[in-house]
Amino acid sequence: MIKRTALAIAVFVSATAAWAAPGGQAGPSCSAWTDTFQSFDTNRWIAVDGSAPGSNSVNTGAYESSNVALLQPGVLRLTLTQVANGAGVNSYGALIQTRQTCGYGTYSWTMKMSSDSGCWDSSCGGNAVSGSVSAGFIYVNNSQTEIDFEFQGQTANSVYLVNWLNPKPSTGPFSNQETFTQYTPFNPLDGQHTYSFVWTRNKISYYVDGRLIVNHTTNVPTAPAYFMINHWGTNSSGWGGTATTGTTRYMYVTKASFTPGK
Repeated sequence: MIKRTALAIAVFVSATAAWAAPGGQAGPSCSAWTDTFQSFDTNRWIAVDGSAPGSNSVNTGAYESSNVALLQPGVLRLTLTQVANGAGVNSYGALIQTRQTCGYGTYSWTMKMSSDSGCWDSSCGGNAVSGSVSAGFIYVNNSQTEIDFEFQGQTANSVYLVNWLNPKPSTGPFSNQETFTQYTPFNPLDGQHTYSFVWTRNKISYYVDGRLIVNHTTNVPTAPAYFMINHWGTNSSGWGGTATTGTTRYMYVTKASFTPGK
């Protein structure tokens, strides 16, 4: 278990603290489901247009629904581009979220994280690109509940397993609100990998490709949350890295599922 540096954490908090998920149907009662993305199910998912985390004085971040596309039946693609804008950049990413919040249970994603690769599978790898974050996670109310698998472009051999309990403050101490593990060495770009967590009242168990990586028993949230997958741009010396203009990045998702727990 390796902690992120204070700088990286601070940048991450400032990037996400003010961001709020779009509205949907709130409610803790959810049935089991599996989506293999043979089509984009608008009854389950919203492709979001709006502001994105990572915005600062040198980065304007946005989500565009046009960056969510079905590459082929069974493969959903989320695209990120960054364009120079004076002394800074404009980042155009992608986010999908469920229309309904759900509570305790097993959440799972199968995906290839952010890279410059045109291949969704293991037929080619791809390179991590600085200035990008890709993630599968659940989220509500400024991190009242947040449980993540995150990959940042400047750290090509790691995935961060993170959970938050309380809303993130814009200023002041926050270290007692977050629990995280840096899973390394690991290559999230050599093909599709399955990321899962089991969320119960007192514990979150994180799995990669069916292997238990860690149990988190601190900062375990309780509020039902939206299931999300996102791809967004940064321009920072900390979390996500400095921007890379002129290089399109892709994230590929082939499966998502939820099984309610207790």
